[in-house]
Amino acid sequence: MNEKTTKTFSAFAKIAAAATVALLLFAAPASFARAEENARRYIIVSAVPQETPGLSAFAPVVHTGVGKVRAALGLYEAILLHRPALVINYGTAGAVGELRGLHRVGTIVERDMDARALGVPRGVAPLSGDSLPEAKGVVLGTGDSFVTDPEAALEGLGVRVDLVDMEGYALLKVCERLGVEFAAYKYVSDEADDDAASDWEANAAKGAALFAKVLEKEYGKSSLLPR
Repeated sequence: MNEKTTKTFSAFAKIAAAATVALLLFAAPASFARAEENARRYIIVSAVPQETPGLSAFAPVVHTGVGKVRAALGLYEAILLHRPALVINYGTAGAVGELRGLHRVGTIVERDMDARALGVPRGVAPLSGDSLPEAKGVVLGTGDSFVTDPEAALEGLGVRVDLVDMEGYALLKVCERLGVEFAAYKYVSDEADDDAASDWEANAAKGAALFAKVLEKEYGKSSLLPR
């Protein structure tokens, strides 16, 4: 390669390098913008309207009804409609232990799945290939029963449970199946005891204001709100 050719290649290399840098600089803001947009493209899902006063100012709020089946069907339809990048489940829960107030959930288990007669641990669906999750953070146990006796409701379950609800596990599984990010926040409305029903009625709406502060600080307003 002669000197002239070497200089020509060197010039081309410099041009190519400059073009690459320019493309990266141009693409980076767009990439960051897309990431920010996805972070704000969320919906809120809850069981009933009593739990969510004022939250529609932040994002579309979906009320699925109570229980795992209604939760799964309602959220599936909502994801098809809104196409969110993130689903946030907010709702009430009964406390098994000493937790009070609002908490972000770290682990969810299906507390009422009981196929121990088939040699499967309680909380694991038979032939699913699943296993009990490791308890990380606040553990939520979901089942189709309103718990008033935690000892009986959680008998034989081989993982710690801090809170109980009736929808969270189903919502998580829908999001996992459809590839949508999921987060859950629960406000303690009762102590899962004999007074749980009346306590829930009295406290169901109280956590919404606390959760609104979390939305304002961590998420902002959803880009899925009507403009």
